[in-house]
Amino acid sequence: MGEKEHVYKMTDGTEFPGYLKHPSGGEASPALLIITSIFGIDEEMKQLANGFAEDGFLVSVPEIFSRTVPGPIPVARFQEAMQRMVTYDFDQGALDTEEMIKQLRTHPNCNGKLGILGFCFGGRHALVAAARFGVNAAASYHGTAMGQHADEIQDIQCPVSFHFGNEDPAVPLEEVEKIRAAFAGHDNAEITIHDGAAHNFSMPEKPGYHPEVAAKSRASVLQCFRFM
Repeated sequence: MGEKEHVYKMTDGTEFPGYLKHPSGGEASPALLIITSIFGIDEEMKQLANGFAEDGFLVSVPEIFSRTVPGPIPVARFQEAMQRMVTYDFDQGALDTEEMIKQLRTHPNCNGKLGILGFCFGGRHALVAAARFGVNAAASYHGTAMGQHADEIQDIQCPVSFHFGNEDPAVPLEEVEKIRAAFAGHDNAEITIHDGAAHNFSMPEKPGYHPEVAAKSRASVLQCFRFM
């Protein structure tokens, strides 16, 4: 499987470099756009991306913080990571995500199908992309601020798989229940609250990692993307 930098170019000239991983074989594959946590494209995120490439997806991880402070930020500098999240313009970020989706779909190794996966900060992007941008599937692990877009859930038609922990202080259970209620009646929506899971349960190198929940939620997310 090959890997290289992939650059998205916005209409205003802003460039979003990122990590691109091809699956084995030369056939066109469904694409997976991954929006990172506040820590950016670190080695852990690359390894997580590699895992989905091994499952047969063309995986793209853009440097979502290109307009603020780009680059990976280690957990030890948590306040820096939080600060760039605070200064992030989500409305602009949604427009950037829409353009990335359009460009990734036209990649020569993409078969036209595209899913989006959000980690933490990226979860909000996944929900909005499902509601607005016609993705074929959407998923998230311990996504934050997703409840702000509960009123858009009625517009989601694609399969979704959103996973939360019941011990996650960053995502109140009241918010998760609001999201779950908004998906009532959606045939292909899985909104799961995992017992004993805190924030970052899906991320092996972050505090809060929960191997059993990570494996279970990943299997569900993979099944969601298999619907594409």
